Amino acid sequence: MITFTSPSKSRASVIAFGFKEIGPYYWVGNCKNVDYYAGQTFRAPAHGILKSIKLFSSVVSGSADATLSLYEFDEINFTWKEKRAETTKYITKEQESQWIEFDFPDVEVKKDGYYAFKVSCKGGGMVAIAECPWNITNPYPEGVEWVGTSFLKEGNFHKDFDLAFEGEIEELSNAKFI
Repeated sequence: MITFTSPSKSRASVIAFGFKEIGPYYWVGNCKNVDYYAGQTFRAPAHGILKSIKLFSSVVSGSADATLSLYEFDEINFTWKEKRAETTKYITKEQESQWIEFDFPDVEVKKDGYYAFKVSCKGGGMVAIAECPWNITNPYPEGVEWVGTSFLKEGNFHKDFDLAFEGEIEELSNAKFI
């Protein structure tokens, strides 16, 4: 399986990117007074408006407010930069084994710019976010997975692990009309 970047069939000006093959998962939420977080870095394949990021909820335990925060990212020093946007979805057991779409307001991304998102959960539940299959070396070469906890907020980056995700960018035209 390879990373995809392709125009959406329903809207020619929308570029989809990511890696959607599902493998094991990483738990996000609170367990025994420890908060667990997950995230992913990515390189924008087009200049435009980031419309959404979809994650696969392999398992849902209880209900939780899942928040996805988008940041600019320094891919050389592996540091989180300015927070660009944040969106929250209420996740329930009924959404287990489904793609959960986190929609964004008008967030502009630049072609080949590096960005990252973090997922956290508040409330009594936890969500198992799908990762890419572990038997594939560096499945999404345009980014790396990040995991952290309330005890290790800076977290750790993992090159050979990636979250299964799909992003959509609505391309901005550079054409000028006279």
